[in-house]
Amino acid sequence: MSEQNPFAVSQHASGGHSAGGDPNLDPSLSQLIQLLTETRPWVRLVGILMLIGASLMLIGGAFILLAAAMGGGAAQVSIMGAIYLPFAFLYIYPAMCLMKYASAISDASATGQMVHVNEAILQQKKFWRFIGILISIVLGIYVLIIVAAVLMSVF
Repeated sequence: MSEQNPFAVSQHASGGHSAGGDPNLDPSLSQLIQLLTETRPWVRLVGILMLIGASLMLIGGAFILLAAAMGGGAAQVSIMGAIYLPFAFLYIYPAMCLMKYASAISDASATGQMVHVNEAILQQKKFWRFIGILISIVLGIYVLIIVAAVLMSVF
């Protein structure tokens, strides 16, 4: 039977180096930082895309409201423009959480300090908590719409 420790961090898993170049860094922390560092570009990309989406929604909502006001547009058009604006703001908070998450990962990678890893995980927690609450609210609204549709068809 082999004398190898099955729970030891392999050279491949940790990328062969520790974060911040510190040879005294705990191998488990080093591996965690390495794995977080590999996700950082994707986290930043999604954060940037969310900010771009929010910006486009703000611009689109403003143009819809402006067009409806100038052209004496229908109330439905004004309502659609008014709905775009709050939804745009719903994208900003989670996008900022992702951007802070990516920055904390960069700090952890540069310093190898646990405080930066903790900050990264905190920002990730904030992101997922917000998304979870938002999804719960949307699902609740869907249920209310379905119930209302069923009741309206019965009566």
